[in-house]
Amino acid sequence: MKTTLLTVLATAAAFPVQADTVSIDPAALPGKTVYDAATLTPLALSSAGSPAVVLLDVAAGQVVPPHATESGLRLLTVLSGDMSWGDGDTVDPAAEQVYPAGSFLILPPGEMHWLAARSDAVRLQLVVLDDETPVPAIAELLK
Repeated sequence: MKTTLLTVLATAAAFPVQADTVSIDPAALPGKTVYDAATLTPLALSSAGSPAVVLLDVAAGQVVPPHATESGLRLLTVLSGDMSWGDGDTVDPAAEQVYPAGSFLILPPGEMHWLAARSDAVRLQLVVLDDETPVPAIAELLK
C-alpha cells in the first residue's frame, strides 16, 4: 500500500494538474508570413521540433501559391471563412472547390495544392501526422 501511495504522490508531483481551462489569444502568439500570402502560427511542436498543429490565416483576396510539403499527412479544418482550394501545380479558379467553415480535408504528403481567400479572410487549423496512422475509414479514402 505504501508503494502505491508513493507512486501516486510521485506521479502527481511530476504531472501537476491544471485546475482551469486556459483561453489562448492567437493574436498574442508569434506567427510568420508564408508564401507572401498567409500567416502561420504554430500551436504545438512535434518531438522533432517541427510544427505539428498550426493556424493558417489568409487575408481576403490573397492566394497561397501551388506548393507541396513532405512532412506527413495533413488534417485541415476550415475554422472561418470560405476557403477556395485547388489540387495541382497551377492556380485555376475555374477548377477550385469552395469549402466553408467547418469543412474537414485530408492532404497526403507531397501533393501539390493551392488555396485562396476570395471573398473574406480564411482561418485554417492544420494538424500534421508524421508517425501517426489515420483510422481505417480515413485510410480507405486515401487509396
